[in-house]
Amino acid sequence: MRIKNWLIAALCLVSPSLYAHTGGLVEASLMTGLLHPLTGIDHLLVLISVGLIAAKQGGRALFAFPFTFLALMAAGALLNAYAIQLPFVEPLITMSIMAFGLLVSVNQKQRSKILFMAISFFAVFHGYAHAAEIPADSSAALYFSALMLMSLVICLGSSVLGLYTGKRVHYLFSLACLSSGLYYLAAG
Repeated sequence: MRIKNWLIAALCLVSPSLYAHTGGLVEASLMTGLLHPLTGIDHLLVLISVGLIAAKQGGRALFAFPFTFLALMAAGALLNAYAIQLPFVEPLITMSIMAFGLLVSVNQKQRSKILFMAISFFAVFHGYAHAAEIPADSSAALYFSALMLMSLVICLGSSVLGLYTGKRVHYLFSLACLSSGLYYLAAG
């Protein structure tokens, strides 16, 4: 019952009706940054995967995995901000969808923890890509802060969801990630 109340509160906070009478107080950079992780299926699948993997680990990993991923995303954004070129950004993001999707279905905790640390470098490429997509007419700091906040909400939300779902849901989600990754590879 408590989760339902938290979910209702979270939905009320992101409800567009909250912003209906702001008189322009909500800057476009903030809204664009908040909505960006929700509009790209590749980023959304990876963020949900991070949360589900963290839930399977349990304990400190519930927070450590999402924060590790987001810290590496921020590092990738800084690389972009300093104009350091990273090769193969889009193909590596596609590979990350499949890698994290496979990791969702790994059942051994110790192996899963090692694999998570190994493939977390993909977060750098996600952060790099996010920073490259900052609209020219927006505040980069506000946009990226909002993007990171929404990414954290997605990761932690899927961690909570992962605590209450079983292997079947994890396998189905893993298949969704793999098929999406294969689709992006074929299309690209």
